[in-house]
Amino acid sequence: MATSDRTVLVVTGGHSVDLAAFGEMLDAACADWAAWEHAVHPDARRLLVADNVGRWDAILLHDIAGLELRRGSEPVVQSVADDVRDGLVGMLTTGQGIVVTHHSLASWPAWDGWAHAVGGRFLYAPGRLNGVAYPASGYRIGSHTLDVVDPAHPVCNGLPGTFELDDEIYWCPVFDDEITPLLASRAELRRELFTDAYTAVIGSEASLAIDHPPSSRTVAWAKSAGRSPLVYLQPGHGPATFANRNYRILVANALRWVASPSAHLWAQAHPTSVAGR
Repeated sequence: MATSDRTVLVVTGGHSVDLAAFGEMLDAACADWAAWEHAVHPDARRLLVADNVGRWDAILLHDIAGLELRRGSEPVVQSVADDVRDGLVGMLTTGQGIVVTHHSLASWPAWDGWAHAVGGRFLYAPGRLNGVAYPASGYRIGSHTLDVVDPAHPVCNGLPGTFELDDEIYWCPVFDDEITPLLASRAELRRELFTDAYTAVIGSEASLAIDHPPSSRTVAWAKSAGRSPLVYLQPGHGPATFANRNYRILVANALRWVASPSAHLWAQAHPTSVAGR
């Protein structure tokens, strides 16, 4: 039963998701909230603007925007329309609590400013980031051990110091100097264990490119994006994760924190630039 009038906007689209399992997880994570609302891209884009800041206490992004993925075809990177980009920049600079999960790290691959707002990027195809050419990112499915690295942070409340998840693990750029690490993975990071995302999409799977830079062990973090408190959670692949008690605690804590006055005060005291171009 809801114990507050807080609401969450949840955005999906652009990548498959088991909506039944995802919805059950959200029901549990948002049990003390008044409601969570669901929007799907591309229609959701019109909601992510400065005028809607405060309409929801938190926004959870579990989508991929700005990229067309179709199995057996080349990933198609889409340009960011000026009004969409201006809406997102306005939302972040005004101050909106946001939780970004799993594959949403791949959103807006044509816009470096969004990668810096979130704290990293998963590339489904070779591309450029900060003027540097990157191979496609890598992934693998498996059980791995996660360590809480900032137990005093509210997002980590109630989590054991170490726990297991059976999930998808990423190898991709993370801006370690721009984030506050919350969770780190002990997963074995050997390139031959990871599948190149681009080859997986087009249907000829291969191991991660040998020249891909090293991966970060940080898999969950907090940061400010403009004047907005933001949390990124790399786990979130499917039903096994959605049903995991510790994952549900993590999502609940992240939503609660980004909606809190203390998180907004922290973000306002540590504002970051959000590049509109």
